[in-house]
Amino acid sequence: MEYWNELTLLEQLSNIDGEVKRLIRARERFLQGKTKDDHYGTHIGLITRLVEQTLSDPKNREARIDKELWDELAEIERYHKNEVSKEYILKYWDVYTRAIS
Repeated sequence: MEYWNELTLLEQLSNIDGEVKRLIRARERFLQGKTKDDHYGTHIGLITRLVEQTLSDPKNREARIDKELWDELAEIERYHKNEVSKEYILKYWDVYTRAIS
């Protein structure tokens, strides 16, 4: 996404947040038997790519957000393993986004 660096940090995080929510919706539909394919890999791949692009954006270097973004990905993996709930993930991301915006 060549336009990614033109977005503000908050806009980048909002886009990642949208992908996190899509991942959760897709995963919940799969767990409920509403779809036969688990698209977790597709969603986590996109989220990871967006996180990497956000961290490589020169304007974000001063924000010191790398640890937090990698922690969020680790929490999403815990959700995928059923170690935490979707509510936990949504709240975790919301709290994180508010803290840095």
